Amino acid sequence: MGMNMKIFTTIIFFIVAIIIIVHMNKTFFDIYDVVQMNTKQNLTNYSKYIFIYVPIMFFIASKAKHFELSDGFFELYIEKMVESVNNHAKSYSKTSYFVGGLSNIAIYIFSLLAIASGAAVGDEGVIIYSSICLMLYFYFKTKKVLGLKDIYTELIIYLGYAIGFTITYGSMISTFFYILEHMVINKDINFFSNFGVMVCAIPFIYYLVGEKNNIIKIDKLSFKFENFGYIVLFSVIMGTLSFGFFRSLNVMFNYIKTSKFNDLYVILFGFLIAFIIKKLGFLTMGVGESAINEGFQAVINNEKLKQLEKEQKYDELDKLKKLEKEGKFDTVNRFNIYSVLGRIVNTNVSIGSGLTGGLVIPSMTIGCGVGSVLSEYIPIPQQNLMYLGMTAFLSPFLDAPITSALVINIICNQTYDTLPLSLCVSFISYFTYTFLKNKLH
Repeated sequence: MGMNMKIFTTIIFFIVAIIIIVHMNKTFFDIYDVVQMNTKQNLTNYSKYIFIYVPIMFFIASKAKHFELSDGFFELYIEKMVESVNNHAKSYSKTSYFVGGLSNIAIYIFSLLAIASGAAVGDEGVIIYSSICLMLYFYFKTKKVLGLKDIYTELIIYLGYAIGFTITYGSMISTFFYILEHMVINKDINFFSNFGVMVCAIPFIYYLVGEKNNIIKIDKLSFKFENFGYIVLFSVIMGTLSFGFFRSLNVMFNYIKTSKFNDLYVILFGFLIAFIIKKLGFLTMGVGESAINEGFQAVINNEKLKQLEKEQKYDELDKLKKLEKEGKFDTVNRFNIYSVLGRIVNTNVSIGSGLTGGLVIPSMTIGCGVGSVLSEYIPIPQQNLMYLGMTAFLSPFLDAPITSALVINIICNQTYDTLPLSLCVSFISYFTYTFLKNKLH
């Protein structure tokens, strides 16, 4: 087969592969939402069975460990993939596919089992990871049969990232910056050729994914630079907290996975999750988007009451307070210290126990919650600190400070006026995390 024909066949292959993977993950996205909603309804309607149902489902979901690289902390596996690629001078011929066909199916099945157990994990990590794994699997499995051109494995990984990231956030700009940042951080020796492919592939992926509604629905925010000192302090605190969270998660995952008491730990953690859900409420479980949206709405409603009282509009105030008593005007604070700690523990033990799930939205939820709690001690509006908290906690996890600020800006439908301060927060948190990681390695 001539070189031109090989190139043509390879391009057609990737077009078809991208279409298949986008369709698979969009379908999974819809199923995941249904399972999450049904789980909350079932646990609400049959709350007396929580201490039976949750531990059993949690235990079953932890059995993803029996399928290669299909359990727990996906980011560790992606790091290993990149390391494997970087260790080969000619990675297109030396590196095989990483996850087998059965494991690819297991990633989807066990992530649904995980969310059905009440775990505080997300679907976005699953979509990104499965997109990478499927792209690698399809390419290496069909390479010889179809006579495909040799492609560097790192490019296939970036294509998987692009698919998963675009499906999750529906933002072409964020995907471009995310891929670009990772290419720079990974010191990609094929930077220009790989990014050239991304310039063609990402718009095509975006076209297939289609428009998405904003994940987070909040007011338009404005920031005052007079509080910059407090914002710097807040960013350092968030970077430190994120280091503690991800370090403990990593240690727990590796320890429990290799422990001879693995099953005992998992059963105990299942009962712990059931206790957290029972005592602290259902917003300590699941992906976290609803917790963020309801948290912001409660803050907006409280501020509306205060404004009406300040303006002495007592008739409108009485109407809203009446609706509040009827449960039609929500002012209940979603993020107190207990609910935030409950979600942190839930996320930590779920991923630590090897449950299949993502950490992007859960990280945003924790950051939002910590921002809400700290707003009592820092003279910055609660909504603003919740917004900055999402950026600050997400930045170290994504390992991409520019993308983190941009993603939060886009999914919260904010003006670009918020970006300068968001970028400052993102970089300070990221460098705090990196400093502690290098210092305490």
